[in-house]
Amino acid sequence: MTRVSSALRPTGEWSEAKEIPLPSGTVRVGLDERVLCEFTWQSFENPTAGKPWQSIDVVFQCKKAAESWPASLFNLNFSFESHGMIELGQAQCSSSPALQFLAEVLRSTKDTGPCCARVAKFIVPLTKGQIVRSDIIPRRLVDCELIESTVSFANPLHFHTGNPLSSAELCDLQSIFSASTAGMLLKDAPKLAGEVNCRVLSHLVESELTNRLSFPWIITQSIPRKKLAIVEGGFAHPDDGGNGSSIYTAAKSLGIDIVVLDNAGHWLEGPKFSEWREAFLPTKLVQPPDAEFADRIVQSIQSYHGKVDAIVTFCDSYQVPVAEAAQRLGLETPGPTAYDIATDKFKLSVFEGRDAKLVSGTAEALELAGRGDVNYPAIVKPCSGWCSEGVMRIDNTSDFLSALERMQNIEAGSHGNKFVIEPYCSGPEVDANFVLFDGEILFFEVSDDFPKSADMNGATEPGKLGTFQELDGVYPSQLPAAEQSLLRVWFHNTLLRLGLRNGVMHLEGRVDNSAFEYRSENGLLDLHARGGASKDDPSPWLIEINPRPLGLKAAEIIESTYGIDYWGLALIIAVHDKERAKALTRPFLNGPQYTSILVLIQTDYDQSSCEGIFDSEDICLELCTRRPDLAKQISSSGCFTGQK
Repeated sequence: MTRVSSALRPTGEWSEAKEIPLPSGTVRVGLDERVLCEFTWQSFENPTAGKPWQSIDVVFQCKKAAESWPASLFNLNFSFESHGMIELGQAQCSSSPALQFLAEVLRSTKDTGPCCARVAKFIVPLTKGQIVRSDIIPRRLVDCELIESTVSFANPLHFHTGNPLSSAELCDLQSIFSASTAGMLLKDAPKLAGEVNCRVLSHLVESELTNRLSFPWIITQSIPRKKLAIVEGGFAHPDDGGNGSSIYTAAKSLGIDIVVLDNAGHWLEGPKFSEWREAFLPTKLVQPPDAEFADRIVQSIQSYHGKVDAIVTFCDSYQVPVAEAAQRLGLETPGPTAYDIATDKFKLSVFEGRDAKLVSGTAEALELAGRGDVNYPAIVKPCSGWCSEGVMRIDNTSDFLSALERMQNIEAGSHGNKFVIEPYCSGPEVDANFVLFDGEILFFEVSDDFPKSADMNGATEPGKLGTFQELDGVYPSQLPAAEQSLLRVWFHNTLLRLGLRNGVMHLEGRVDNSAFEYRSENGLLDLHARGGASKDDPSPWLIEINPRPLGLKAAEIIESTYGIDYWGLALIIAVHDKERAKALTRPFLNGPQYTSILVLIQTDYDQSSCEGIFDSEDICLELCTRRPDLAKQISSSGCFTGQK
């Protein structure tokens, strides 16, 4: 927590050295014919100092209040008095984000107590143009400890004149709201730190705004509205942990209209989520894709009454047929060959020059094991698998035979009967994420994946195979900068050789002969420098390429840590909007706002039958209730109910 001089007054009241009168007024909140509360306000303009926005503080104090405040805003009415009286009706109150924000600010001011002040800060763009995305201000301020809440007042593709508010307009609360693109309620200063008054708190927030908003979030060039077709609208329902809200709310805020192609009866087809998409085109999708998959995509798009600017899928196994359909429709695509290699574990391993073997079914695997034609330790995994399902480490022929039963279960599922057997790399595992536009790296970051149970085979029960299910991830990586640079150069070169030049690319890999290793010290497992020098230099080891943003809620961690929304960028790049892609890949000025950890709590069930019953409420909520000390450190959580 930032501390300041104890000479400052430990109060929530506003202190201002200027002698000149300040813009001020009164706000009254009424219900029916009664006045519930009366508030005074004063506005202060913060120094612009070359920043492309004007920052205005409005300080509210409660002068008279009823005991209760209605839960619903619909019946409330507001009146403002500065140069006169202006009445606002009930309909405006319920529909306007600005008035809803005002109601929140006034409610918080009332709850803070008499004669105590609360500060709302307003942002007025000083650049003429359209906002890069309507919710950009709230998204860039996620987890800022100085701010209680942030609300955007902008519509998608909202145009701002770039004119600052004049001294006269600072006297009119309505003018402040009308010109602002967003408002934020600052934390209650005395509760935040007893020695920090409102003015100092505002200055601290100004520093955070410089850190988080120093990028071109107003685009001076005209932004045309685009229409994007998405094949496969989301396997999981949003109520069951699906990432639909991340994709479709991003599209809405970016002013991109979405056309969804998926099976009839999909959760996006009904009225509940109709605002997330412009159209739903019932299209037969099967897993794995059949020979007619691309034909059905082309037919659906051609039968649609509107013009589609681009087509994309975030389902790895659909990338090849969707690229085929895009070619036939004359839409931009790297082509099916690039995706065919990138999404096939065997072909990618060969592309990287490794000694990989392909087996079709357990019979061929058994024959291979009998010949002794496998160099141990090795990895066995489906060629077209996902979520690390069916990925096994085998250290000897006995392990290989034990793996056959799992392989039979996988064959009967949706991963297919083709498996790759390749060497095992024991170096630290990483996620490496790229944002590419025309082959240029706009953003890159690396995170650490803690060892999986299969990495520890030697320490587990004899004959028991571990898994490569995700456990913990740390953002950003703690590996040496030189090793992260190796990953960047090598993996980028692989993507370019494949022809993958545009999009968000989620790669998984390891660092062979890394200078660091995972080791337990004082009961804690973490990365530590190896003792002594290695005889070989570190080298990148690519495991897989996922030509889409990372899943399992990890994209949300990247956004809160760096300020970069991968799902929004995937949509922007799909419609080839370079200006906004460049703007939205600018991280916080001061780097990551914290080190964050993704902790995945795996269920314990019989791996051989791959079945289990989730018989609990939200265990994350229960943990937060039971351990409020831990809850303070948790930015967000979720429970993937309904999954095996």
